[in-house]
Amino acid sequence: MCIDNMKYPTELDVIKLSLFVRCLSCFIFICSLIAGIGLTFALFTEQFEFGFILGFTVVGFMLHISGSVTFKGYAPKYLLFAHAPK
Repeated sequence: MCIDNMKYPTELDVIKLSLFVRCLSCFIFICSLIAGIGLTFALFTEQFEFGFILGFTVVGFMLHISGSVTFKGYAPKYLLFAHAPK
């Protein structure tokens, strides 16, 4: 299998996500914002641990993906394969 022949979908090739899915994504986005604020508070009040780096990484990915779905209606480009085709 040659990688040159693979076609990755674009936003023009897939349908936009429904309002219900976008509302659920908005809930995850708000929860991620609260988690980020909590982690930031803990970073300044507690001793530094490796878990903070892992926590900020997970929260960052959750904010990126749920923010993209909430505000654009599409997943990030590297997750567009999960959408239904037009």
